[in-house]
Amino acid sequence: RRSGQRSRVRKLQYIADLERTVDSLQLRNALSMENKQLRRQIASLQQAKLMKDGQTHFLKKETERLKQISARHRRSRSVTSCFEPGSIGADPSAINWQTVDMSKLSLNGSPAPVPPRGGYGL
Repeated sequence: RRSGQRSRVRKLQYIADLERTVDSLQLRNALSMENKQLRRQIASLQQAKLMKDGQTHFLKKETERLKQISARHRRSRSVTSCFEPGSIGADPSAINWQTVDMSKLSLNGSPAPVPPRGGYGL
């Protein structure tokens, strides 16, 4: 009687140990699968970050290039606008070539010839 009872107790302990082992392995397997999924997600996010970094770098360079073009365009417009008669926003102290008195100009100390008012050689 007692040996049968001990045998049943050992058998129940063995079954309980097996159930704990199964639970532990199932938990480990679930964690392993979750870990793999997270690693894939990290790799995907890293790749997306690299792409975004590349796009950001390209867009910064493009912005700088466009700023330079815009600045050159503004400079060229401001230079040409001071030569245009009646241009809006022209600096009043800027040279207006159409109002320069040719008789006051001199080359090597001699006064420059004054062209006739009707045109240049027409």
